[in-house]
Amino acid sequence: MTQLDGVTDLHSHLVPGVDDGARTVEESLEGISRMVEAGVGRIVTTPHFDASLCRDEKRLDTRLAELDEGFEILRAAVLEAHPELELGRGQEVLLDDPFPDLSDPRLRLAGTRFVLVEWPRLSIPPSTPDVVERIRGQGWIPIIAHPERYRDILKDIGVVAAWRRAGACLQMNHGSLVGRYGRGPQAVAMHLLEGG
Repeated sequence: MTQLDGVTDLHSHLVPGVDDGARTVEESLEGISRMVEAGVGRIVTTPHFDASLCRDEKRLDTRLAELDEGFEILRAAVLEAHPELELGRGQEVLLDDPFPDLSDPRLRLAGTRFVLVEWPRLSIPPSTPDVVERIRGQGWIPIIAHPERYRDILKDIGVVAAWRRAGACLQMNHGSLVGRYGRGPQAVAMHLLEGG
């Protein structure tokens, strides 16, 4: 038993060859093996997905088919290498369109009501609490990816509280906590943790 037993990882780029994460199944399994060794028991892997694709049915179908194929390849490899691991899928939805149709369960975390979202270019557009409220109004629960990494966050840390009041959850990156992204994101991460 390790200190992470029972932990579910909700943000990873392990589907091979579909984004800037793992390029091959071997790379995927290497990352998964490290997570399993640390005690992670469930992974919901989240390739990048542009919300604007929801407005173009052909492009949406093409991207989801690509992700379906990659996930099935990963699932087969994980079943063989780590049958004890529970593997789910979702997306990290880039809100390049603030009004996405998130009704397809493949866009949400393991088909639940939760959806991992991020703002474009690691900057915070205006009216983001309104976007959170609209997503909530559709019945989904947004989880904002890595709030500590947004460049604008230090100028207005209060926006994080506004996201929470609007109904969002937050997901922090391990790399931020250990200083992988620099002192700024690490300091914001610690500030957010200390603030609950």
